[in-house]
Amino acid sequence: MKRLGKALFWLVVLGWLSACGAAPTIAVERPQPETIDLQITPAIEHWLPLVATCAADIPEFGVFTHVLARAELSLEESDLILRLGERLETDPFVAVMGVEEIVVVAGEEVPVSALSLESLVAIYGGQISDWADIPEVDGDANGQGGPILSLTYPEGHEIEILFRRAYLDDAPILTQAQAFSTVEFLQTWLVEYPAAIGYLLASQVPEGMRVVAITSEDPIPSAQYVLAITPGEPEGRLKALLACLQNAQPVLSPAD
Repeated sequence: MKRLGKALFWLVVLGWLSACGAAPTIAVERPQPETIDLQITPAIEHWLPLVATCAADIPEFGVFTHVLARAELSLEESDLILRLGERLETDPFVAVMGVEEIVVVAGEEVPVSALSLESLVAIYGGQISDWADIPEVDGDANGQGGPILSLTYPEGHEIEILFRRAYLDDAPILTQAQAFSTVEFLQTWLVEYPAAIGYLLASQVPEGMRVVAITSEDPIPSAQYVLAITPGEPEGRLKALLACLQNAQPVLSPAD
């Protein structure tokens, strides 16, 4: 009986091992990793943390980023371009991610809280160089005067181009204007020269910096689209990235 019991025991063990060995192996397919090349202009470099956050939520996805001047952008060397402005005839596929607005800012000693568009054009065109000659000063600050220092992004910078287009009817900025390249430099200039004025994107105005309203009988196209340009209609993870960026920013009309 003992021998019979042992035989039955080993038959059960062998049967169990055979059953385990016959179990099919299930292959788990992992998503293939994907990376894209993004080109973005310095004007909206502050969007990169948002790009990183959106990309991190997409499995097996990465973004290589290149910050380039507007003139250096190329879809032949990238999968996605982010820039400001309007769609060009050469853009294959364009989606609107959001809207940025260009605003005029001033130092603490600028004697107005609002300027007419005509006065702004005269300042940046070099026709007026003293606050005493600005019509709005008489009614706003009892005729205070003083030299005006106009500040501008370098010629050819994306925001400089769009500022001239929106406010100056594409007229050139006078050569005496002092150039700055970053928001930090602009902030420094406004502290050192508190009677100066400049411009930047509303989303980048530091806390405490004065914004000067620009008045005009006609609407001023100060709002600019943030555009995503791709070689074709986006799919898969790239489409998910753009949807995330779009949902994170209010997509408004520049007329709003």
